[in-house]
Amino acid sequence: MMVHRRLLTLAGDIRFPLALNIVLGLAVAAAYITQGLLVAQILARLLDGRGLESTTWLLVWLAVVVAARLVLLVLAEVAAQRTAHAVKERVRGRLYDKLLHLGPGYLTLKRSGDVRTVLVDGVEALEAYYSRYLPTVALCLLGPSGILIYLATRDPISAAIIAVCIVLILVGPRLLDRMLAQKGAENWEAYGRLSSDYLDVMQGMTTLKAFNATARERLTLSRRAEELREATMRQLGVSLVDSAVTTFGLLAGPALAVGVAAMRLASGSVDTLTLLLVLVLARECFRPLGDLSKYWHAGYIGISSSKQIHDLLREKPLVEEPARPRPLGAARVTFDNVTFRYPGRERPAVRGFTLDIEPGETVAVVGPSGAGKSTLVALLLRYFDVTEGGVRIGGVNVREAALTDLRAMVAVVAQDTYLFTGTVADNIRLGRRDAGDEEVVEAAKAANIHDFVAGLPDGYATAVSERGLTLSGGQRQRVAIARALLADAPILVLDEATSSVDAAGEALIQDALSRVTAGRTTLVVAHRLSTVRAADRIVLMRDGEIREIGDHHELMGRDGDYARLVAAQEVTA
Repeated sequence: MMVHRRLLTLAGDIRFPLALNIVLGLAVAAAYITQGLLVAQILARLLDGRGLESTTWLLVWLAVVVAARLVLLVLAEVAAQRTAHAVKERVRGRLYDKLLHLGPGYLTLKRSGDVRTVLVDGVEALEAYYSRYLPTVALCLLGPSGILIYLATRDPISAAIIAVCIVLILVGPRLLDRMLAQKGAENWEAYGRLSSDYLDVMQGMTTLKAFNATARERLTLSRRAEELREATMRQLGVSLVDSAVTTFGLLAGPALAVGVAAMRLASGSVDTLTLLLVLVLARECFRPLGDLSKYWHAGYIGISSSKQIHDLLREKPLVEEPARPRPLGAARVTFDNVTFRYPGRERPAVRGFTLDIEPGETVAVVGPSGAGKSTLVALLLRYFDVTEGGVRIGGVNVREAALTDLRAMVAVVAQDTYLFTGTVADNIRLGRRDAGDEEVVEAAKAANIHDFVAGLPDGYATAVSERGLTLSGGQRQRVAIARALLADAPILVLDEATSSVDAAGEALIQDALSRVTAGRTTLVVAHRLSTVRAADRIVLMRDGEIREIGDHHELMGRDGDYARLVAAQEVTA
């Protein structure tokens, strides 16, 4: 029987719902047993020639027991469903809390499809284990024991035969558990790969169509599906042997016990009532074992999925909350000789980076792709901890500040703005949940998005589709700017905020950004150099290092890398 300590602790304290399931299951089993005893008594009286009138009250009690059993079955099903929902709610809550603790840095290193498989399919796979399999295991241990004790008082030989068959059913298939665990893990991993690839294809369907690459991805999905089929068949090959042994025992056990009892009846060793009791009670002994076999496969899927859930819950966060958080000071940002390597990479993304940004100053960081610009934003927000050096705000190392305090100090307008399913107002209010309608409108006006939103069918109550794909890139960016204005954080980060919009959209965004940056310490990460000319200072990065620093006119006068980048962009514009 597959009772794993890891699974018992995974859902927290579920003793009460599990105990309720077991008690109701025992009540149902007692109803079946009582029904069997009454049927045996009725048949014995009829076979003895006493007449139907001698069974009247027995028939009445039989009807009462059948009705009670139906009620108990309904209650047991309701309890099982409640247990399943409680388990899934608790496990998902633990997983979501863990992901929040792990932070954005963890998710950037993982495939979203793998995480989704654990959160959704992995948790769903636990349902049958907790609501069906575990209660049935308890019934298999308790129910048959009571019946065998009673049968032993009537016919010890029949009780012994049934007991031996039960032991063989429970112990025999367990010899295959190790092999089945291996095949189950392979099957779940194959399912996870297919699920992840399928999610990638669904999210990137527009790109695949644009590049006429659907045929190639179809082959990839076909290969993953074939891998899953083969893994499933290997697992079934083992589980069918288990099921065959169990099914044989379930059929042979009652038949053997009844056959031996019938022969002993013929020899006069037992009476008719004892034979009938063996006939009906043997079936009830093996009934929970049949249920256990029925839920066994679903339970094993839960065991296979629990490994990935357990692994995620044991992941160590890339950044830890300080034991004694320090309050952050003024909005002065300092990168002090910062070096950072992404996990699993030897080459630093940022190397020996030193920069002071004074309160209210706007500093732009530019350079080619892969220079390390966006990595600075991740380090400032402490998605990762620096490998060497330090990042400070107001003289306080960000490692010493509470993560909520740190991220409340910084508002971000990113290149790829994510809009959640909900209304336009909901997405703007993400900057500050308690903001009133008037504040939302004012932020939208300052971000140059109000006229567009007001023209929508339901205005600010208009529903936004998944990821905001019904809005243009510029419109999504202006919603993000409205969020930043509503957050009113003293530090603003603009990470490629205008890189994916056209000239008209860029003009509207730049006009809005001129208002949002006023009076704030601003770090601008940009690839399009025309957007950073008004910055107080411009930092040119290459290969993770600072190569040039100064304002636009200074850098143009040096005729260095910055001047060449500007010239190259003007030629291609």
